Amino acid sequence: MPKLIFVYAVNSGLFNMVSDYAHKVMSPSTYPCNLCAVTNTMLGKKREWSDFLRATGHDVEFLHRDEVIAVYPHVTATLPVVLRSNEDSDPDVLVSSADINACRTLHDLISLMRRRLELDDARGRLDN
Repeated sequence: MPKLIFVYAVNSGLFNMVSDYAHKVMSPSTYPCNLCAVTNTMLGKKREWSDFLRATGHDVEFLHRDEVIAVYPHVTATLPVVLRSNEDSDPDVLVSSADINACRTLHDLISLMRRRLELDDARGRLDN
């Protein structure tokens, strides 16, 4: 089963985390990472999101903009993005930045992820 890689459109690190927190509070409409905005509260991951991820049965990885470059240097997708990685190939885009940014709520993102994962599973069955 492929791993799901969620890549945030912000950098890692304590200073960036504090800056991002302040940005979300003071100007949420201009915050650059909708993946962060819909899946997290100010205190961390939303429970419904964690439950959904666990229920998919996929391994998941979370990376920030600066980390994805180090781990997956061939990935050039616009961020935020959800990638799908098989052990034998570079990751490819499962959910694009445009699709993530169109989600206004966590429910929208979960519905989108379910549809993409169902399509992905159907394609996998056809390939076998």
